[in-house]
Amino acid sequence: MTRKNKNIAIIGGGHNSLVSSAYLAKAGFNVELFESRSEIGGMASTKELIDGYKVPGAAHLLHQTDTKIHKTLKLDQHGLTFVASGLKTISINPNGNALIFDDDTVSGDDITMKEQEQYKEFRQTMKKLSGFFKKSYQTPPPRLGSNETKDMTSLMSLGWNLRSMGKNAMRQMLKYIAVNIHDVLNEFIDHEHMKGSIALDALLGNRLGPRTNNSVITFLHQLTGDLNGVQGSYAIPEGGMSSYSQALKNAAESAGVKIHINSPVKQIDLDEKNKVRGLILESGEKVNADIVVSGIDPKSTFMCLVGPKNLEAHYVHKISNIRMRGNTSKLHLALSGLPKFKGVDSEDLGHRIINAPSMKYLELAHDHTKYGECSDQLPMEIIIPSIHDKSLAPKGHHVLSAVVNNTAYELKDGWDQSNSVVLESCLNQLEEMAPGIKKLVVHAELLSPKDIENEYGITGGQWHHGELTFDQFLMLRPIAGMAQYKTPIESLYLCGAGSHPGGGLMGLAGRNAANEIISKES
Repeated sequence: MTRKNKNIAIIGGGHNSLVSSAYLAKAGFNVELFESRSEIGGMASTKELIDGYKVPGAAHLLHQTDTKIHKTLKLDQHGLTFVASGLKTISINPNGNALIFDDDTVSGDDITMKEQEQYKEFRQTMKKLSGFFKKSYQTPPPRLGSNETKDMTSLMSLGWNLRSMGKNAMRQMLKYIAVNIHDVLNEFIDHEHMKGSIALDALLGNRLGPRTNNSVITFLHQLTGDLNGVQGSYAIPEGGMSSYSQALKNAAESAGVKIHINSPVKQIDLDEKNKVRGLILESGEKVNADIVVSGIDPKSTFMCLVGPKNLEAHYVHKISNIRMRGNTSKLHLALSGLPKFKGVDSEDLGHRIINAPSMKYLELAHDHTKYGECSDQLPMEIIIPSIHDKSLAPKGHHVLSAVVNNTAYELKDGWDQSNSVVLESCLNQLEEMAPGIKKLVVHAELLSPKDIENEYGITGGQWHHGELTFDQFLMLRPIAGMAQYKTPIESLYLCGAGSHPGGGLMGLAGRNAANEIISKES
């Protein structure tokens, strides 16, 4: 059977699914994509908070992107433009002084020339180390214990990637890979505020504290992407995050993909030999397909759509034990005016603002999550996208979007009771950072991990479709034996963030999965 005669059904309309669908259609397959919600994009979307105010759904900055995917799919020709790129990071200190990070440079908060050089050295070292992961992310990892030529070649490639870094960088990688960001930062940097600001990037979206082992991995992970040639750069798409997903949708449709919204999948249809034969939608409609590709999280895929009865017991056990504990909420504010943050110049308000004054501050917030509690001092990543894009709010008004870390999926008092309490705590923190902001609030919304689970269909509200930990990484993601996107169910593949290389808006899981299908199913 040729590619033109093979039908592929893709579950989910997130960015990885869209990337995968575009590559598969360009390769000659007949591709249909099924999204349960009324719009594509998943967490990379834009929604109307209240009449006239539009906010990013969950992801609010374009980050960790892959330049090759952008060029191959010609996203700039399909409508992707930026209202702001190369954003600086402004870190607020309670004393009113702010640190300004701009790529390899840092200024503010009375830092010395020595401390500036410390940051530059740290940054350049981490960028170089992240290059190992960047190369490793471009292809599927090897299967552990396999003697097949492809796996042996892939394993040797990993070793070569490490060796080609040079002796010094290789030693550093082996030294730092399994340790925590707290100890590494103490080795490089003296300035406490600077250390807290840097550490936050290892923790956002993850259930980790600065002293948690493998927090260096998560820091290096977020440095793997680039935008316009700048590693670790942040940007805001014109029209909100939906514009990024819309550009991917346009690229997919131009390649021939048929996209169906409001089409939730009830189950993956299997024949008597446990081979894929299509999908059954919630409407009862059957969709015939030779290949099914799932862009939703692994637990939902196997435990809900495939069903444990169709899996061997050891797979059920492993999949059930994938850790998917959400730890991040999303705050949206409609504002009647532009807030003023302490220590932040007005021309810098449109950049990325964080509050992480020290590693102790971050560790204390993490300590609360261990016991199902929320600290009253929560780390945040804040943007005001309406400064750059006037279409997001009425004239003179603004929207604020904040990623709020250390808000555990399971709280002792439950989110039904705690949501308003945590929301008020967030507003009080913002009031400390930006005096008078509470008076500007027209409407406020806090999406807890439970809300994110319900709205975007992600088990545990886990942004990365599975925690990024050493035992859920590279050839162990999502579990050993499934890191190459192919599953134990014949002709069923994974392409979402729960598979290699993990979360972020890079799209590599989608592209890599497509390439595997092209090589195996042609």
